[in-house]
Amino acid sequence: MDRTKILMVIPSLEGGGAERVMVNIINHLDRERFELSLYVERFEGKYVEDLRDDVQVICAGNRRGLSRLFFLRNQIRQIKPDVVFIMMLPIAVIAARLAFVGTIPVVRETQSLPISHVRQGLIPRFLNWLGMKTAYRLVAPAEAAKRYLQKRYGLDEKRIAVINNPVNINEIQQAVSDPLSFSSGVVHLVAIGRLKYQKGFDLLLQALAPIDQFKWKLRILGNGPLEEELKDQASAYGIGEQVEFMGFQENPYAIMRASDLFILSSRWEGLPNVVLEAMAVGVAVLATRCPTGPEEIITPGVNGELCDISVDSLTANIKEIGLSSSVRKTLVEGGHKRILDFDLPSIIDRYETFFLDCHKKEGADCLS
Repeated sequence: MDRTKILMVIPSLEGGGAERVMVNIINHLDRERFELSLYVERFEGKYVEDLRDDVQVICAGNRRGLSRLFFLRNQIRQIKPDVVFIMMLPIAVIAARLAFVGTIPVVRETQSLPISHVRQGLIPRFLNWLGMKTAYRLVAPAEAAKRYLQKRYGLDEKRIAVINNPVNINEIQQAVSDPLSFSSGVVHLVAIGRLKYQKGFDLLLQALAPIDQFKWKLRILGNGPLEEELKDQASAYGIGEQVEFMGFQENPYAIMRASDLFILSSRWEGLPNVVLEAMAVGVAVLATRCPTGPEEIITPGVNGELCDISVDSLTANIKEIGLSSSVRKTLVEGGHKRILDFDLPSIIDRYETFFLDCHKKEGADCLS
């Protein structure tokens, strides 16, 4: 039986949730049914070494602008993939259409970025819009993200499939087989993400400043442009000694497992992988009701807690959870059950069905 050819497209394999999802999909698709290639603008990042060596890698190198677009088009002409699966680079749909080889372009949108925060010139924004509008299918990681795509791009809901992010539970649990141990008598908090406005670390630091009902320590894992600003903010609030900026961690799971509470303070997301990973390692979770994802993952009081995107709401919920070890235990137990819905094998099976159905072009609603 001929294998379905898939060309995966992503800017790079830099450390982040979207890149981790892409590598998980590439590494675990059935090689007897799929032949895989990967296009990157830069072959660099934290997940390069995790990529299986049977994946053909195509790198745009130093090409820029239209030269990069036509380079990708020419690669598609040579490979003749059945499906091009695009993440974080919707302009690649145009390259697939210009190749004229019958390739089916599919875009997997990663987040519900408010239009007010789009920082692109008019032409790149138009080309990305055109890519989203002309893709054969789109994949959203959550139902709310699907509704966002429908509204923002005026798309028929039948063109958008919802497939949640996969979580490799076995791999995560193996990574915490030799757990860390933090000091007792302190509530250990952990937050993870790129240090940028979207992640709301400024809100989190402000929310923590007045909490003195118990001793606490916050560890922030991740790099980003706001690092120095956030450090200055922590010092200004008088909590500099209680906040540790640990940078990007190859294995964040041991730190998460040793913590008492994981906090997602984001202003927006797609489907936050880190919330799923926190449930997998066994730490209580508090997340903002940001668009999109947390409200589809968490049932408040059962497997996590939700709060508003505000300083006061974060403060109140951190106090409540921090003061009660029994509440944290209940949330951990619920999280262990909830995470099974996102286990890697079942999500990969859905992607395989999706790709095969798209290749066959059996109607407009393959895996709706």
